[in-house]
Amino acid sequence: MRRAVRAALGLATIGTMAGMALAAEKPPAAYQNVMKGLGAAQMSLRNNLTTKSYEGVAKDAAAIKASLSAAEQFWTGRKVQDAINFARSGLKGATALETAANAKNDEGIAAAQKAIGGACMGCHTAHRERLPDGTFEIK
Repeated sequence: MRRAVRAALGLATIGTMAGMALAAEKPPAAYQNVMKGLGAAQMSLRNNLTTKSYEGVAKDAAAIKASLSAAEQFWTGRKVQDAINFARSGLKGATALETAANAKNDEGIAAAQKAIGGACMGCHTAHRERLPDGTFEIK
């Protein structure tokens, strides 16, 4: 009886560890490029906000929308609903950012930027793991 319980526990542990190993993966190069583009657009956005370049903010919003649309497609292909929802939420925020920039509405820009940041943070918390070498895996 003890031997059977130990064997069952051992198999369960191995199964759990194997599942964990399969769950984490290096993101494909195309997805890494999308995320890097999104980061670059966010940096540009901060600079354009500092200089009050509404035209620049609108361009950044368009770049953010393109990146988040690609992210939505990536997660849709993997059928990960919360990540899909984060991408859609970010897209909604980027659309609001573009509208606010074109209207030169600073309050609208701030609210949209907060919405985008929240979507990014939510997805990264749920689906990104930083490795000791500074790279990331999808979890």
